[in-house]
Amino acid sequence: MLLLLLFLIKIYGVGRYSLTTTTALLAATPFQVALGTVTIYAYYVLPAVALGTVWFAIRYRERVQPALWPLIIIVVVVTALASPYKYLLRGLAVILLALCAELVIRWFRRRWEHSPSELHVRRRRTLAGWQGLSVVYFGAAALSFQFMHSLDAPWVSAQAFLLNSAAVPATQQMTVDANRLRVVPETRFVGYPIAETEEWLTVLHADTRYVMRIPQSAVDTRLTCHNEDDQLAGDHPLLEALQGNPYNSPNLDCRKVLTYLERKSPGQPLPTLN
Repeated sequence: MLLLLLFLIKIYGVGRYSLTTTTALLAATPFQVALGTVTIYAYYVLPAVALGTVWFAIRYRERVQPALWPLIIIVVVVTALASPYKYLLRGLAVILLALCAELVIRWFRRRWEHSPSELHVRRRRTLAGWQGLSVVYFGAAALSFQFMHSLDAPWVSAQAFLLNSAAVPATQQMTVDANRLRVVPETRFVGYPIAETEEWLTVLHADTRYVMRIPQSAVDTRLTCHNEDDQLAGDHPLLEALQGNPYNSPNLDCRKVLTYLERKSPGQPLPTLN
């Protein structure tokens, strides 16, 4: 139920808090929402798994069976090496903050350890329940912040489109004259392909968040790109960082790809640009 709620909130944010757009997205791709949402947050999930496994393995080391330690080490090493370096450093910052909180909790417990006061006894019991779980609270707060910060980031890759016949990207201008009809068809735009069949393509416009229904025959060119305004910034994993390999994304900024498509006429081959 919690995951379902998170997926619904994600769709609501991607639709810019429009229930009409939210229901259209949900009807178009109910299963892609779950898989895509998990995928785009892999940058945060991988460091959380690596560092969280280390924390709880040390915290409950007396309860861990010896046969499980090789499996724990494998999980930590693989997820840590696959974690983007920049996001792994953020996870380490959360761990340091949790360690500071643990030291504060331990200091208060020792301070009230021999106190006969009933109030201090209750406080010691409360702190005992918190001890060892500070990383859960700080980690959940950090992940929640990142989730809300990227709430409007769609779960599919952006694409730059070139159409051989113009399509409607919105029916009104949101900045001025709200609820007033305004239609300016476009042939070039950046969007997110939400659903696709042999005859029709459903695209979420990147700027207006308008759900567009485009015939497949009207699509001249579509190139995958990275929308810097919405999508998470990429980074090389720890394994690549240790090897000294720089990070080069195979997907160029959508604005540059859109500029490139201005050189192409519908029905003509893609121009060569070096």
